[in-house]
Amino acid sequence: MNTSIIYESRGRAKEYCELAANLYRGCSHCCSYCYAPATLRVSREEFCKPVVRQDVIAKFEKDATHLEKIGEKRTILLSFTTDPYQPLDVREQLTRKAIQILQNHNLKVSILTKGGKRSERDFDLLSGRPDLSEYGNTLVFTDEKYQKEIEMGAARTEERIDSIKKAHDLGIFTYVSLEPVWIPAQSLELIDLTKDFVDFYKIGKLNYNPQQNNVNWSKFKRDLIDKLERYQKKYYIKKSLQIY
Repeated sequence: MNTSIIYESRGRAKEYCELAANLYRGCSHCCSYCYAPATLRVSREEFCKPVVRQDVIAKFEKDATHLEKIGEKRTILLSFTTDPYQPLDVREQLTRKAIQILQNHNLKVSILTKGGKRSERDFDLLSGRPDLSEYGNTLVFTDEKYQKEIEMGAARTEERIDSIKKAHDLGIFTYVSLEPVWIPAQSLELIDLTKDFVDFYKIGKLNYNPQQNNVNWSKFKRDLIDKLERYQKKYYIKKSLQIY
């Protein structure tokens, strides 16, 4: 693909979205389970001090022009290795610019964030083009003690859930990423708390962390499917969990 910022996902990421873009390098949410520092081959300390990628919007515009020209129909995710609504974006507002560019070129955008209220700034754009937009939040914990310790810089879970509900009420397609699953009971409870305003669930197990050995993944998968089917919710279970 002849692009520099928008890229084709590989491996496990491709299960979530085939195309993606990262407007920032690094993320100040500093979640302890984040795989991005290892993927980018930087220290966690460096990763937690995000910066704007050089000439990113100009390159993004060029990529979008090219993708429109070739008739690209796949959705573009913001973002995998950073958060589009981390605090740095409050100042830079690159995510808003990127959404506008994609809409101007009739390209679909999918937001994945832990930014909570910060992300509500752009609901006017997403609700204005519901045919091109979807909005998702990563949810991991119902216990705020765990959330503050492990997702130290991210918005509170309650705040993220509130933002999802607001998006849904505006007619925006909503989804929740239940990944990583850290404590199964909390992941299942998150479905109970959000089922009335979430259109789709994506679920993936915890990897590369000793906590994963404390989970009965076969039981969790059974309980998960039972709950989602009972609520008649659409969902996707990632391959790493499917095998159990």
